[in-house]
Amino acid sequence: MRGRYFRYLFENLDGGLFHTGSVYDKEHQRATNYIYMVGSYCRGAFQKRTVQIYENDTLPERIDLLVMGGFTVKYIHKFIEIIRGHRIETVVLPYLAPIQRLVLTEENKESGVKAREVTRFLQDPYQFLKEYDIGNIYFLYGNGKIIDRKPEELEWGYHFELADRESLLLIREMEGYSIPVARAGYIVENDWLFYFGVYGTNIQMMSEFAKNYFSNIENIYKISENINEDYVRQTKRLVQEYYKKFGGSSVMAIAMFEGPLFTYPSEIDSFFTEKEFCKSEQSEVWMRCNKENCCSCTISCVYGKDYDNMQHHKRSREESRFGMLMLGNVNLNRYWSDIMARFWKVRTRIRGIGIPNSGSGENWNYQMLRFSAENDRVYWICVKDDITSAGVISDIVLSASNNRFLPIDEGWGCCLSGYIIPKEDID
Repeated sequence: MRGRYFRYLFENLDGGLFHTGSVYDKEHQRATNYIYMVGSYCRGAFQKRTVQIYENDTLPERIDLLVMGGFTVKYIHKFIEIIRGHRIETVVLPYLAPIQRLVLTEENKESGVKAREVTRFLQDPYQFLKEYDIGNIYFLYGNGKIIDRKPEELEWGYHFELADRESLLLIREMEGYSIPVARAGYIVENDWLFYFGVYGTNIQMMSEFAKNYFSNIENIYKISENINEDYVRQTKRLVQEYYKKFGGSSVMAIAMFEGPLFTYPSEIDSFFTEKEFCKSEQSEVWMRCNKENCCSCTISCVYGKDYDNMQHHKRSREESRFGMLMLGNVNLNRYWSDIMARFWKVRTRIRGIGIPNSGSGENWNYQMLRFSAENDRVYWICVKDDITSAGVISDIVLSASNNRFLPIDEGWGCCLSGYIIPKEDID
């Protein structure tokens, strides 16, 4: 029998969003496993915490898609762990100019092998990733064409176009060699759509800042008696000037829509469930989902009678809502109109939204509530921490009764899962 079984798992890993997904094609016995991960851009908010590390067996051996929603030091730690311990088919991450990576390197205050690996990655991410057997590497800068067709009309495969010629030449100048940087596009695999957008300060501004800063340093060629002390002082000043000009959220951030191509209730039978779980159940959740190398979480929840909410979608609707929109750390105040334009075509298919930057008020725009205004329940998934704004929470929970706020903290995560089966295949 044909059909798709899917699972979206959300957890708070060290103050950031760690989202794993799986789509299982029952007819061909094929699973697509993917990860979207992004740490908070709030400087110093989580410096006192110890990086939480997963055991390798908690993730699938093969990961088809690994998306780095934004660069933070602690999530680079985890990113490196994953690519070293698993077979990765495709990596998607934002392109950062050398000056941006230098600032991150200075924030890497830890010592040891892991810290050295982070530094080595930041010095040259492309060459670092080339050392591993990764099928596709996409550094994103700028957005490609906006999807203007229904998802089911899109071609299968990978659809990314190279960045504009001017940007590629500047990147070559900054890096010292050419890097195949692409504009954000989309991937269609296993009847699932992964659609990307990238947002942040442009590299032309970063390049000009670096040139102006270093050209204005007096006696830059004069070597002091203590070279190390001089370097530390100059670097500290550089970082201060960088944040003075760009603020704390100037690094590129990737937004991603994920969802099925075919969602018409007149043609498919569907089911959807949401469950929250504590971290002590984490291993059990993964065991259920990976027991037979497929996503069986929905069925396990149903038979175990441990689900919190189930929804059978209305057949009167033109489309069912199974998609997730991960906003990472995108600043909605600055990029609201761009987000709206880029993801408008899939707007009516969004069931859950990842709130940007742990619900920080700096990244929030209440107009986002109108973007997904529908009668069906919408899940607002938020990594809850010290920077989470009470105003963001009240905006969501008080705006409409169908909005459900799901706080993901260090003790609790959530799982949204379901199935989509063609009606002609149902006995």
